[in-house]
Amino acid sequence: MRFKYKIQLILLSSLAITILFSIPRLPLLRFPQYELPELIARTVYSFLFAVLFFTINLDRRAITLGSFTIDTNRFFTLLLLNGGLFFIVDYLLMRLHLYLFEPALMERLFRFLFNITFVLEFLLIILISYIYRLVFHNQQIKKTNAETRYEVLKNQVNPHFLFNSFNTINSLILRDKEAAVNFVNNMSDVFRYALESRETVTLEEELGMLAAYTAMLNGRHGGKIMMDMDIDNAMLSYKLPPMAMQILVENAVKHNIISARHPLHIRIFTRDNGALVVSNDLHEKKVRERSTGLGLSNLNQRSQYLSNRDIIIQRLDNKFIVTVPLIQ
Repeated sequence: MRFKYKIQLILLSSLAITILFSIPRLPLLRFPQYELPELIARTVYSFLFAVLFFTINLDRRAITLGSFTIDTNRFFTLLLLNGGLFFIVDYLLMRLHLYLFEPALMERLFRFLFNITFVLEFLLIILISYIYRLVFHNQQIKKTNAETRYEVLKNQVNPHFLFNSFNTINSLILRDKEAAVNFVNNMSDVFRYALESRETVTLEEELGMLAAYTAMLNGRHGGKIMMDMDIDNAMLSYKLPPMAMQILVENAVKHNIISARHPLHIRIFTRDNGALVVSNDLHEKKVRERSTGLGLSNLNQRSQYLSNRDIIIQRLDNKFIVTVPLIQ
């Protein structure tokens, strides 16, 4: 969310909270022991209190104090920060109010009512902040999914992809018409699958798309892409983000040499912990193709949203391995 709109949200939410907690105090002005300046002071306390805690819980960022850094994105850090600040601010406001005004009630009762008011306000702020963050998160996921669908479509229909595909078709027509027909059918299947709008797909569906996509790649690279699969049949109904395997295989093809001397070996298998692993040998090109880097990044964001788990990327001496969590 842009900074200007976040400030507006914090101020408007704080104003709404302040009004909510100030209205019940208005009837007290009928009594001579309650004065308008005291009511105004309590209103100012509520507003500043709300601004402080909305800012902490909505504008999460690392706070640096000298060599010490507080990362408010961590749950327990945020919990401790909220709790510690609440007691400090509540205590200081209580002392300030007792210094400025003589309590209309017994001091003990006044302290209790003062504290309970801020406890209720604090809990309401935390609840509203959590709801806001869910809304922000869902908006970000929608944006990420839209960007991913666009990136997938762009990767499939960009001129370079189409140029290579048409060249392959042209070459196959001259020497093997049946292979050309199969290539076009596979190309059609991949396009159709890519254009479907779904949040998740089954592993079985993804493997079906991968078979068509791999057949296309082998048509272009002369059968020099070797697939080794070891998939537990019990996990075929598990789910994952659509086009995840296309992104991983395309990443391997884009960055590695594929030749008779160095065919590309890709191994795909499942693990007992409910994860899909895609591993490929490394024979990197000396001149790397231009890459946006969005493929793996967007796949990771979609995985976080769908399963609350990150993909795991490992680069070893001679292998590149990506582990994608599956959803049961």
